[in-house]
Amino acid sequence: MIAFLKKVRVKTIFSIFQPVKVEPLELCYLKSVLNNMNVENYLIDDLFNLKEPNNIIPDIIILTGYNVAENEIIKEARIYKFKFPKSKIIVGGVHIAGNAHSFHIKEIDYVFHSQSLNTFKLLIEKIINDSDTLFSHGVDTLIINKRLMNWHIGNKESIKKIENIEPDRQLFYQMSYKLRYLEKRNIALIKGSIGCPYNCSYCYCKILNNNHYVRADFNKILNEIEKINAEFFWIVDDNLFNQRQDALNFIEEIEKRNLKVKIIGYLRADFILKNSDLLRKLKNTGLVEVIVGFEAISNDELKKYDKGTNALDYPKVILLLKENNIDLTALFMVKPNYRFHDFRNLYKFIKENNIDIYTISILTPIKGTKDYELLKDNLLTHDPRKFDFMHLVEKSKLPKWIFYSLFYFLHINLLKSKRVRKYISNRRHYEFENMEFLGK
Repeated sequence: MIAFLKKVRVKTIFSIFQPVKVEPLELCYLKSVLNNMNVENYLIDDLFNLKEPNNIIPDIIILTGYNVAENEIIKEARIYKFKFPKSKIIVGGVHIAGNAHSFHIKEIDYVFHSQSLNTFKLLIEKIINDSDTLFSHGVDTLIINKRLMNWHIGNKESIKKIENIEPDRQLFYQMSYKLRYLEKRNIALIKGSIGCPYNCSYCYCKILNNNHYVRADFNKILNEIEKINAEFFWIVDDNLFNQRQDALNFIEEIEKRNLKVKIIGYLRADFILKNSDLLRKLKNTGLVEVIVGFEAISNDELKKYDKGTNALDYPKVILLLKENNIDLTALFMVKPNYRFHDFRNLYKFIKENNIDIYTISILTPIKGTKDYELLKDNLLTHDPRKFDFMHLVEKSKLPKWIFYSLFYFLHINLLKSKRVRKYISNRRHYEFENMEFLGK
């Protein structure tokens, strides 16, 4: 039994600069399951120049990708089914889990929309054993009977506890010198919790696990971290800590192990403010950078997003992080109905609070959310490639060219960032070293 695991990617403006380059963690988890089942498997990812092996016919092909790659995933499935007609093709991942029906085509055999690695294992066993058993949860199955195509729909599945499996780290060790978060290099991804307890209207993290949130087990996370030879660890949970006790448990576990780590994680602004007394301890136990979704600087906007934070607290939150020498990546969104003064106010806020690293996205209704269903009939486009948070998919109040001019102008301050300049310098140095090594 042979399996291909492919990350289908679409190039965006970020592909040019590649400020973030990390391992495809979801496929590394699946690869680990296949390894444990003694299934020969090959990871395919253009980002790391991992190509399809020659002269090998796969029995199983697993495709995943971001929302912008929806059409390309379908295209890849058709190409593979034509090339390897006897292969079973599985598609899965975050976007597919929220939009399973969009992948019900004759070239795809299974749409995997569960968060459970055990369910994935059962699916692979079904294929190996050529079983006719249908899944009641987590998997949609193509049934062809006398050339008639029908889909058996598996119900949504919830994970109630963290499964005891770690991702395969072979790619990490092969490419660790290339993995980065801006100037921070040799970075490994860690996943702890499942789902999210919050109700932000623009996000579907909560609904992916059928609205069921599973807390991270910091003992398990640190056991995994201790095995990995990385300089930085990016814990990619939607929120690193949701309650004060989470942070206290994290601090206690690290101090008990006397572990020296450098952690990057997501935190909400309200958590930082309410637990400001813990920031020094968190810094001392390894928290070097937090990513904070501020989203907007207006409470009117935040209420519409069901964000649950107070924009008036944001300057204090930024100051607290600076005082404790914790790096910040601030996340903002601009709405299609922004006027000139809205762009100006955001620019002033970034400048006055001396925010060094930030991202600005265009508010985009993500397919699979309630917002998308409400707006889909009035969208300018349904091309998935345009849903990259850098394109307008709703009509703007300002003329389009003015909106885009102001949107990109907001990014100019990043050229003054010390960290961005360090990243650019390090990248040039790395490329120069590579050219010398290759004799160019």
